[in-house]
Amino acid sequence: MKTILKSFCVVSLLALFSVTANAAGMIKDYHAYRIKNQNIRNVVPVVDDILSNEVEIKKLARNAYYATYGDGHYYMKFYPALHDTDVYIVTDEEYDKDNNDVTEFFKSQYYQYEILEDKEAYKEYKFDFIDYARSGALDGLFTLPDGLKPLKKGMNKINDKLSKGNEKTSSIPYSEDNDPIDLTCIDSEEFYNSDTDITVTINEYRLKNKENKYVHAYEYIVKNNSDSDIKVEKVYSERLAALKDITTSTFVDMDKLDVADTLGIPLAVATGGLSLGFTVANNVRLAKVVAESTRFSRSLPENYDLKANSSMRILCLKFKDDPQPLEFTVDKLGQTYSFAY
Repeated sequence: MKTILKSFCVVSLLALFSVTANAAGMIKDYHAYRIKNQNIRNVVPVVDDILSNEVEIKKLARNAYYATYGDGHYYMKFYPALHDTDVYIVTDEEYDKDNNDVTEFFKSQYYQYEILEDKEAYKEYKFDFIDYARSGALDGLFTLPDGLKPLKKGMNKINDKLSKGNEKTSSIPYSEDNDPIDLTCIDSEEFYNSDTDITVTINEYRLKNKENKYVHAYEYIVKNNSDSDIKVEKVYSERLAALKDITTSTFVDMDKLDVADTLGIPLAVATGGLSLGFTVANNVRLAKVVAESTRFSRSLPENYDLKANSSMRILCLKFKDDPQPLEFTVDKLGQTYSFAY
C-alpha cells in the first residue's frame, strides 16, 4: 500500500478536456471531505510534516498540493470551514472514496470526517481548481482554456486608467455598518495587542454570488478593552478589492465553464463560451453582485475615536489569491502604536 496521503486518493474522476467540438463532457461528480472539529491551522502543519519528504509532491500556494505518480495526477487543497476543515481532491485515476490513503490519514490522526455535502463550498472549490489548471501549474490535469482572458485583462486596464487620479471613482466613504451579516462564516481568528489592550477579531465569509470566485468578505471587530479612549488614526492595506474590481471581473466572466455546465461542452466550444441567451441572466447577476458587495467596499476609517471599552467594525473585501492584512496606526495617551492582522 502506498504511504499515507501519497496518492491523494480522490473523491472524484475528472475527464480531460480538449478544445474540439468532439471533446468529452466534463464529469461533474466532484467530491470532498470535511474533517470535523479540527481547524485548518491545526491540520495543515500535520499534512506538511507528513508530505515534507515526498519528492513527488509540490506544495502550491494557499494550502494546495500537486503530485504525479506514474500516469496519475493528483490535486488536493485544504479549506477553512470555521471550526472544521474541508479537503478537496481531484485526480484522473480510479479511486474508492470510502477507503483510500486520505481516509487512512484521517484515521491515523483520529480525525472524525464525513463526505462533504455543502454545494456552495463545492462550487467554490471547483472554480479554484479550474484557475489552478488554467494557470499551467497542474501539468497533466487539463481543463478548457479561458477564452475570455484577453477581454478580462483589457477591461481591467481600462478601469485602472479611468480611476487613476480621479477622486470620483474612489471607494465609498467609511461608515460603520452594524447590520447582521447573512453570509456563511468560514473562518474566524482573534488577535490581542498588549501595547494598546486592543482585541481584533477577524471573520471571513463566503459571498453568495459569483464574485466569490475572486474575493471573500471580511469583518474586523476592533475592541478597546482599556479604560482610555483610543484614536484610530489610520487603517491601511496594500491590496483590497474595490467594487470596480468585483463588477468588472464578474461581468466579463461568462466563460466556457458556465456555458459548459448549462449547455454542454460541444456548444460551449462552438460559441467560444459566449451566448446572447446569457445576456439578461448575467446582467441580473451583476446587479446582485453590486448589492451584496457594496457594504464591504467602503474606504477604511481614519481618525476614528474608539471610546474606552467599546468596539468598532470594519468590513472589506480581500482577493482570495493574496489576502493582505489590515495595518492599524493608533494613538493612545499620546503614544503612537502600529500593528497588523
